[in-house]
Amino acid sequence: MLPIRLRKVCVASIALMAGGLLVLLATQSIAQEHSPVVGEAEPIELPNSSGEGVESDRAKQDGTLVQPVSLLQPTPIVLPRASAMPSAAPTPSPQPAPAVASSPSASPVLPSNLFSSSFATQDKVSGAEAFPKATTDLGDLLRESSSALSADVQSRTPIVHDPRIRSSRVGALAASGSHWVPARADLDTVLSKFDSRQIQSTTIIPGPFAARYGPGFQFVDVELLNSPRFADGYQWNGSSDFDFSANGNQWFGQQSLWTGAENWGARVNYGHRTGDDYRSGNGQKIPSGYESRETTLALGRDWEGGHSLELSLLRLDQTDVVFPGYVFDIDYLVTDGYEATHTKTDGSWFDTVTTNTWYNNTRFAGDAQNPAKRQYFPFLDDINYRGFTDVNSMSTGYRQMFEWGGLRDGYQFTLGHDTRVVRQELNEISSGTSLGLPIPFNDRNSPIPDSMIVNPGLFFEYEEAFLENYRFSAGGRLDYAGAEIVDDAAKLEEVGLGTFPATYAEIMGTDQYDQDFALYSLYASLSRQMNENLTSTISVGYAERAPTLTELYAAQPFMLVLQNGLNNVTGDPLLKKEKMLQMDLALNYRSDRVRTGIRGFYAWGFDYITFENTSVTYVPPAGEVGQVSLRYVNTDLATLSGFETYFEANPESVLTPFANMRYVAGRDRTRNGNFATSNGSFGNPSQQVDGAPRGAFSGISGSDAEPLPSISPLETRLGLRLRDPSRDECWTLELSARVVDNQDRIATSLLETATPGFTTWDIRSTFRPFDSDYLTVVMGMENFTNKQYREHLDFRTQSGIGISQPGANFYVGAGLTY
Repeated sequence: MLPIRLRKVCVASIALMAGGLLVLLATQSIAQEHSPVVGEAEPIELPNSSGEGVESDRAKQDGTLVQPVSLLQPTPIVLPRASAMPSAAPTPSPQPAPAVASSPSASPVLPSNLFSSSFATQDKVSGAEAFPKATTDLGDLLRESSSALSADVQSRTPIVHDPRIRSSRVGALAASGSHWVPARADLDTVLSKFDSRQIQSTTIIPGPFAARYGPGFQFVDVELLNSPRFADGYQWNGSSDFDFSANGNQWFGQQSLWTGAENWGARVNYGHRTGDDYRSGNGQKIPSGYESRETTLALGRDWEGGHSLELSLLRLDQTDVVFPGYVFDIDYLVTDGYEATHTKTDGSWFDTVTTNTWYNNTRFAGDAQNPAKRQYFPFLDDINYRGFTDVNSMSTGYRQMFEWGGLRDGYQFTLGHDTRVVRQELNEISSGTSLGLPIPFNDRNSPIPDSMIVNPGLFFEYEEAFLENYRFSAGGRLDYAGAEIVDDAAKLEEVGLGTFPATYAEIMGTDQYDQDFALYSLYASLSRQMNENLTSTISVGYAERAPTLTELYAAQPFMLVLQNGLNNVTGDPLLKKEKMLQMDLALNYRSDRVRTGIRGFYAWGFDYITFENTSVTYVPPAGEVGQVSLRYVNTDLATLSGFETYFEANPESVLTPFANMRYVAGRDRTRNGNFATSNGSFGNPSQQVDGAPRGAFSGISGSDAEPLPSISPLETRLGLRLRDPSRDECWTLELSARVVDNQDRIATSLLETATPGFTTWDIRSTFRPFDSDYLTVVMGMENFTNKQYREHLDFRTQSGIGISQPGANFYVGAGLTY
């Protein structure tokens, strides 16, 4: 049962939702008198990803095979919006377009009466890119896609990837839509739940320039494949595809079926992945095996009066997932996700109302006994460490939006309310022998106690086109977030990794665990079409967010959240809310011969949450660093700045050269702070000692200011794309180089290590044999020069022990549609 304080918040949230539903029901009978019957609705031309209207999409469904894949395409950095508003959802139609990739050979074209400003505030990645690139989870797709300009991605295993939007901190990003959060910040990510083949599209908003997704600084909005519709009546289709990657003996097979008619549809999919250890460029075998099974189901139904209901289900089962460079592996993981969306159009006093609700649950268990990984963590053998972890994470909530206006009206206004509830619990049971005096400890828990945060909010968004070549958008939110521990108090009496067990209050330095946050955000963006080809945009946003449950309540679990690896992490229940002010400037040029753009940003983070090094454990006799203890802490001021740019020449020609680049600089301007934190232990509660520089208890000196940790280096991608000159475009070939600069802007007080640069080369191809739209074959070689390299975010110790990325990898795949 919910605690009384949070129960009241939930009741208020439910009342908000119920009120919206009552208003909807009260107007339903009136709305039906004015709502057209399905099939009689006047067609509404909205631009889609190929520059055509929704009506043309519907026409393609009449006896035309719907393609589930796409050939390699020109870099779709600046896709036209599916509505007039870059931050607004598409206006639904009585017969929504099928949720599969269509017409793969169509190149993006701007609609004649609107200019696209989406590049200024977001990146958009199509799920159709997944099959040609043989990607695994959604994070892997963002890593390989040239469209994800603002996203750097940390590869933890071949099937688990963590997105860092403009080097956002690990664990701080949530995926919108159904509001996914990582169950454990080092082993689970917000995008590893989604098979990249089952994604319609993904929108990345690299700043506080949206209101509907909740309080936050960056957003990833995931749109899964929905149920299809068929204008000619009942149909069914299916697809079967597989791919094989030689490095790691990785196999993937997938079966999909979809069926429907004019006003209903269904889609079911099952995918199965297996893999073994991969080899790095020098031939070293890296432990990284896995087995993963995912089932998705989508059901949809439309009714007269403008009603539409979409239901979706996701089930992910993973076993024996080995994480190179991490203490723990996953023995099993189960994720269940449920989502329902009801849409009502043409109401008496609104144009569209959308109500979305979801429930997601992830639970997994793992251990730290893999002998193949102990070579990377000799400290664990020094203390005879044995560890087990189990995690349970739940996210549920709803969002309801009322919308007015659209493309024909020249404006769109959205008003909505939502609630998000996240509940998490982590147990980490450890046994071993302490250094120095060999005192054994047994079954010691370093938990994130069972805790929860409830976040109801109100939001609005507005956008208007005016004076023929200007467009203005703005939005804002008001939120309350309440966090609380709901665990059994007796469980918290003996915790931590000290020689003797401490109480949870001693570890945290306080027994005041309840937190309340009042949050708000505002943003505005102004775009101007300077001439037929050039568009400029300025965007300003301010946002606040509450700390995550990990940042508030973690009590010394082994979470490898920084490059140096063996970290135990402690939260702070008294953390302040984090605030960010950000400005973006963008120029975007599009013509038949050249497509290019540049986007620069500068952000000020107030009470920015980062890490304090509270102690370092050295292993005798060599005195090497064995373990680094970290504490979440607010720093008064941090700054983030950088740019993203892209270039593409002759995008419609046989040969297309392309390039893109991104760069982020992050700096803790007040690193010294005004206090230092001591670790808590038995009889010695953690304390903040005023007047001491931050991290003083670690013995690692730091300067008044230093770079923020885990900032990705300058990265450039260069390439050539060759395509079949025929209209059917039966084949494509792409050669690209990924050039990563060295990174010497590092957080020395946190023992971060500088890393050298590297260049890897990939070649990819797609082919449709027999001039057939039914069969597509993909083939390629990643890192074909067999480069031995490490990413800056990869695990590495001060003594040089670390994990390398895969060497040369040949892959092949085929997809059959019927």
